[in-house]
Amino acid sequence: MKHLKTWTTLHARLWLILVGAVFASSALAASPDEIVTQATQDVRADIRQNIEQYQTDKSAFYAMVDAKIVPHVDTLYVAKVILGTHLKGASEAQVRAFETAFKDMLIRTYADQLLAHYDTIEINIKPARIDGKRATVDVAIVRQDGKPPIPVIFSMRQVKDDWKVWDIKAENISLVLNYRTQMDGQIKKDGLEKVTERLRSGQLNLEQPQGVEP
Repeated sequence: MKHLKTWTTLHARLWLILVGAVFASSALAASPDEIVTQATQDVRADIRQNIEQYQTDKSAFYAMVDAKIVPHVDTLYVAKVILGTHLKGASEAQVRAFETAFKDMLIRTYADQLLAHYDTIEINIKPARIDGKRATVDVAIVRQDGKPPIPVIFSMRQVKDDWKVWDIKAENISLVLNYRTQMDGQIKKDGLEKVTERLRSGQLNLEQPQGVEP
């Protein structure tokens, strides 16, 4: 397989889209583009207003990400998809602990890129394709160098009255399935509790998904 650069330069764009390419509780009555526009503007405004604080106090920035982005992600469902067959025999407490540790790892990994690039991102969002309680949102990340836009697909599911993101694909590479493959080997080797603790402490080394050259 041809080696491709990692998603590192795309992480900020993906996280910002994650804020916008979701349906808040009112999304069932509003169009996706209205939700996207408002949500994206809100997060950008928050960063602009608090940029000096966030640059010196990462914990405050992480808390904002946790409060404004994470609620739009179905973290429990993501955790269960990643765990796969390892769900069998795992207690609810173990699954919840893994969910929290994985969520915190994502924030630590990607939030700094969002802070660095929050105001240099241009995205085009197409209307959502809804099929029952599932939906996909196609997004194009516009490149500043004139190269073709980078296609990104958000997979979503309806949870009560909200739509929540559960996976992101760029160039058909799934963020969730990438982590599932890596976690499977780690859990088989060390067990769920040890892997969860290593996630929590930042000691678990995971390769980031690979994607198109920016």
